[in-house]
Amino acid sequence: MTISYAGEVPNGSSFGCFWRILCKWRGSVYKLVWRELLAYLTLYYTINLLYRFAMTEEQQRIFEKVRQYFGAQSESIPMSFVLGFYVSLVVKRWWEQYKLLPWPDTLALFISAGIPGADETGRLMRRNIVRYAILAYVITLQRVSLRVKRRFPTWQHVVDSGLMLESERKVFEKMDGKSPMSKYWMPLVWATNIINRARKEGLITSDHIVQTLLVELSDIRRRLGALIGYDTVCVPLVYTQVVTLALYTYFVAALMGRQLVPPAPGSTSKYEPDVYFPLFTALQFCFYVGWLKVAEVLINPFGEDDDDIELNWLIDRHIKAAYMIVDEMHEEHPELLKDQYWEEVVPKDLPYTVASEHYRRHEPPCSADHYKVKAEDSLYANVQSPRKSNDETYADYESVDTPLVERRKNWFQRQISRVDSVRSASTAYSSGGWFGRNRHNSVVYSSPEAGQTTAPPTPHHKMSLYERLVGRKSGRGQHRQNSKHGQRSNGTAIPITLRNRPRIPTPDVTKEVMDRENQIAIGMQNMGVIMAHQGYQNEVPVLGALVLSPIQELDSGSVNNTLHAGQPGTTALAQSVFSPNLTQGLSPMLGATPVVSSVTLTPMGVTQLSTIVMSSAPSTPQIDRMTTPQATKATVVELPSDRDSEHSNGTQTPNSKRGEVYV
Repeated sequence: MTISYAGEVPNGSSFGCFWRILCKWRGSVYKLVWRELLAYLTLYYTINLLYRFAMTEEQQRIFEKVRQYFGAQSESIPMSFVLGFYVSLVVKRWWEQYKLLPWPDTLALFISAGIPGADETGRLMRRNIVRYAILAYVITLQRVSLRVKRRFPTWQHVVDSGLMLESERKVFEKMDGKSPMSKYWMPLVWATNIINRARKEGLITSDHIVQTLLVELSDIRRRLGALIGYDTVCVPLVYTQVVTLALYTYFVAALMGRQLVPPAPGSTSKYEPDVYFPLFTALQFCFYVGWLKVAEVLINPFGEDDDDIELNWLIDRHIKAAYMIVDEMHEEHPELLKDQYWEEVVPKDLPYTVASEHYRRHEPPCSADHYKVKAEDSLYANVQSPRKSNDETYADYESVDTPLVERRKNWFQRQISRVDSVRSASTAYSSGGWFGRNRHNSVVYSSPEAGQTTAPPTPHHKMSLYERLVGRKSGRGQHRQNSKHGQRSNGTAIPITLRNRPRIPTPDVTKEVMDRENQIAIGMQNMGVIMAHQGYQNEVPVLGALVLSPIQELDSGSVNNTLHAGQPGTTALAQSVFSPNLTQGLSPMLGATPVVSSVTLTPMGVTQLSTIVMSSAPSTPQIDRMTTPQATKATVVELPSDRDSEHSNGTQTPNSKRGEVYV
């Protein structure tokens, strides 16, 4: 295992923090280079002794020239450059291979949660899945690690360890006969099949759990495959050879160029002191060779060096932890009790010991926390100063059956809209920020300061089939039809007050509004049928419409429920139907005061539309057709509503009526 020394250097500010680790032998540079250094010094002293005692003066003078040449040329080899890149690459590969080693803890946690129950079948599935994952782990390391190979040299040794069954060994041997490739993935295939079986048998209740388990197994297979890839695809051999040759060539040249010997008699070379031990040459050798030794140790992290990873310990740890998670601790947890901060909810502060009190710290400030912006710099540079205007409030939406909703628009938001801030299309359109649209011309988006909403001009359009069925027309189309047919009512004419209006219905009134419009449409159709049967198809003009709000009526036996001619209530109702101007205009034409025929309003327990029929006695016929008095009647049609269903089911409803009078 990698030598850990982090606990011995906790405080880097102390004097000589790393000195205490210089005396370690296991995994140290001394242990790695002492053999090479001893061999190098032996060669160095051999050459030095030959120079001193075995060479003649002429030979010594030639040796001095050779020594000067090697000493000058040996510095041309870029040792730091070559070794630096190579060792960086090897260290990176070493750390990546360690991170690729899979740990079965996550898979075991998923299996324990995904396959619940204490029955024997569930327990067998959980234990076999994690065992197969670790078996694939062992088979992979058996190929890439010498330590694991020595522990499990054959399949039988794996069977003896309990990681593989005898039947499974036979399957492996049979598959090895078909193909000699590595089959580390076979146990993962078995684990996948067990997961699918658990899903079919209902032990796994969700497809999402199956996907989670399969993803985790796939990640283990990916990691194991990457380990085999790192083992088979090494750093290019030529790179390793270049670095090794450069290093040893450099120090072979140093054997000659770094010789510290006295000058030969008659030599003209520069005088150098006679030193018996090459101190700096030995240090340089330890540094460069030690650097190369780092690469030699880390290039195979699964070997037998002191800094190699202890894979056998990991195998033992993984099998114990996996079985403990999926079996020993399956569906077990301590008793649920209140913690000591239950009443306090959030602890004010956790306790510190005397030795750790000086480590207490508050939240560290960020770089801009204490920066203060000047008041003149905090003003907006691209926004105009605020101005008072009457456009302070506006309505975003309007419903036909609900009052206009207003809200105040603050100054900053209005300015942001002027600089093309992101806003919703409806709000921007209603406020006129983008299109310059006047809200006073809209029925839906109108300003409360306007006092009243101005109806938009009615567009020219052709009546659709839906409008013909429900009896709707636009105001412009109604006016054109009345002028063309001489103010005739044929049962499909729609009063101006019932034309289509733009509406943004709210959820709570949509159904009620639609039902009300359907009732009005059906009532107008029935009105046309009644008038056609009574002979008023081409005689009775439609002058107006009155919609009566729901009123609370008395019992059905009350005389007030029946409208009789000559009664004050009938007269008041007739006057309410016609405006004073309309009544004055009808008097010359009718020649008599309109009377109201008796119509009994029987309470049905539902909303009804009551009909007030007004007639006038025909006067003496005139020669001029335009002044010929005609009978004028207001026909009332009773319409069913959405409450009829409640009345038919026997449910009691309030005695309220809704009337609509057409004249």
